[in-house]
Amino acid sequence: MRRAFFVFVLLFPAAAFAQPGRFELTPTAGYRLEGDFNARSSDAFDPDLNVKVDASATFGVLFDIPLAPSWQLEILANRQRSEFIVDRGLLTPTTTLGDVDLTVLQAGFLFQWGDGQVDPFITAAAGLTRIDPKFNELASDDRFSASVGGGVKIYFGENIGLRLEGRGYWTDLDTGFDDNRHRRYDSRDGLFQGEGSVGLIIAF
Repeated sequence: MRRAFFVFVLLFPAAAFAQPGRFELTPTAGYRLEGDFNARSSDAFDPDLNVKVDASATFGVLFDIPLAPSWQLEILANRQRSEFIVDRGLLTPTTTLGDVDLTVLQAGFLFQWGDGQVDPFITAAAGLTRIDPKFNELASDDRFSASVGGGVKIYFGENIGLRLEGRGYWTDLDTGFDDNRHRRYDSRDGLFQGEGSVGLIIAF
């Protein structure tokens, strides 16, 4: 009898949570790793540089709209506050070019499977990344970006859960900018960054 009770306790939440057609709003916090891109500099002594976007925290929100029992339309928005840096080598001090905010707005699809209580998922999205440097010589710019990721959703109740995710971002950087010393940098490269995040799922 006791064993049957524990089986019921374990299976009932899974049956209750497996309800298609729910919207999910998920505030997130994460940490995005540094990414780098090649740039051509106006500095005659060091014309070819590897510029990095420094690693830092991210904050955002995800909104999932049900399409089918395993499919969701997903909209994501997040922001990273970081800085452009140049690392010229082990024995050379790092140069900070200036602070920058990266704001991502993308839409895509999410596919999930599982028992309704613990659901692994994969996701892919595309949209825009707004690059907003915090120095006067460069205006903000919107660039095409895309991302792919995966993780797991863990539901603690019918309307609440935890989302653990790893995601990779790519941003087109066919652009140029001036740093706070009036040196010009031009790139025909892309920016790749990895991110780990955790979110609180609010389902309704």
